[in-house]
Amino acid sequence: MISRISKVGLVIVVAFAVLYGACLVAPGTEVNEPQLISSLEAQYMNVYPRGASEIKCVTSTPQGDAVQLRWSSTGGTLKGEGATVTWQAPNDYGDYHIMVVAEDSNGGSGEAVITISVIPRPYRGCCGR
Repeated sequence: MISRISKVGLVIVVAFAVLYGACLVAPGTEVNEPQLISSLEAQYMNVYPRGASEIKCVTSTPQGDAVQLRWSSTGGTLKGEGATVTWQAPNDYGDYHIMVVAEDSNGGSGEAVITISVIPRPYRGCCGR
């Protein structure tokens, strides 16, 4: 005769085994890992008004999938496409965020943001002195 405590313990063990088994991936099943952005780098982190900085996004996928990038910013202008674009600063000072979203053909994705500051030019004085 099984005691009541043993029955409860057996039920817990069986429930754990069922739940744990549901989380496993069957052998031979290929899982597409989420798209990874390895790095997002700016040539210059501080630029003058109407200045420019090259932005480079490095991506990697475990399966070597083709990656599509979508760029956007909170101000200024983005030129180019692909892994390297050029961001041209607006006339206004401040911090601007440049965002990139990476997507592969298997549904993996990733995103990253870099902030570049538009700063005043140094004052050089009057009349070239």
